[in-house]
Amino acid sequence: MLGRLYRLFAVLLCFTTLDAVAQSAGDRPVYTSEWGHLYRTENNKTDLLGIFPTEAPVYVLDSTKTQYKVQVSNGDIGFIMKQPLQRAMFGKRSAGEPAQYFYRGTQGSQCPHFFVQVSELRVRKAPDVSSTAVRRARLNELICIDYFPLYTDGWVYVGDHFHERPEFIQAKFLGAELTYDKVLKDYLKVKGKDQKQEILWVGRLREIAWTDDKKLKQALTFWKESFENAGLQDPKVDIDFELYLADRFQVRPAFDVVEQQVTSLRMHFDWKGLLLYDGKITESQMKQLQMQKVSVIPDMPECGWEPVYYYRSDSNIVAFEENVKGKVFGSVYQTTLSNELALWMGEERIDMNYDEKEFVKNFGHLVSTDWIGAPHVYRIPDGDAGLFMITFENGKAVRYECMFYC
Repeated sequence: MLGRLYRLFAVLLCFTTLDAVAQSAGDRPVYTSEWGHLYRTENNKTDLLGIFPTEAPVYVLDSTKTQYKVQVSNGDIGFIMKQPLQRAMFGKRSAGEPAQYFYRGTQGSQCPHFFVQVSELRVRKAPDVSSTAVRRARLNELICIDYFPLYTDGWVYVGDHFHERPEFIQAKFLGAELTYDKVLKDYLKVKGKDQKQEILWVGRLREIAWTDDKKLKQALTFWKESFENAGLQDPKVDIDFELYLADRFQVRPAFDVVEQQVTSLRMHFDWKGLLLYDGKITESQMKQLQMQKVSVIPDMPECGWEPVYYYRSDSNIVAFEENVKGKVFGSVYQTTLSNELALWMGEERIDMNYDEKEFVKNFGHLVSTDWIGAPHVYRIPDGDAGLFMITFENGKAVRYECMFYC
């Protein structure tokens, strides 16, 4: 009986109504239990500011008999009809929630979301075009939303939940997910007819194709053709190098074959003449290299690998853990390549002088890369549990890292 009373009390707390008390500065938001509209003025249901989904975060500023005056995530202030307001989120939906504003994916379990429909969209620190751009969103980036403005040039909030790192995007640049075939169709429709639109669409075609190796070479070929016909150059794009990458990706073998070939390379490090093999690095080797032993590396991601301790220098980290026999061995976690510190892959010695195009020539069929989000960073599979990553700058190898899937 006591347990039932406790559960009932907990439910009542979650659905507390704030009839008379406004939230204090610094309070966490409360959450709607039903979807609805934000009205610009009190008791006027014809003047709409926006629409919010089930469990939208709101800050209660005041209360009337039938409405709450609230502030929503993008800063809009207006009135919503009274409803139970929750202290926590439960991942629920209410009846009739309009899918055109709050699409939740094919399984219906994702957050309400849209997709970015333009390339390199500036994400702002505040809902104003003059505000500082904190990053650029990529084409087709999934954007979770909890409020959608219904007026011209409105903004949506896309930052962290408690507004500690605010980010905003104009709602007019969001829409349904774009497919390669849809973008290709729009590009071909204007190709040779409207130069400005042709350049716009071929840019989107190139960006979306970087997520699909099979479409990549076609998109890059169209990009080069359109820019050359328009007499334009993009200083940020080396299209010939991207086409070279696309050619190497065309001969990528099946994953199990890639795994076998990566294993056969016997990747290891040559560090001041000392050869270091993954999983076999010893403490005595670290002392020989005059590395400093530390217990914690700040901001090191926890992805299923729990090293016991680390050795580090200014730009190098070796992580150690205990194996099943109680012996301690290490793996190079992060390093800056130099003349004295090189990565061996088969017969290739990759140091600070190693050329990027040579790397692509030798290993392009084994790597993957996100050229839009992280250009010149090549990922090599480490079995089915992680990745080796090699970064190039100005055409030369500069950094090695490893990671495990979270």
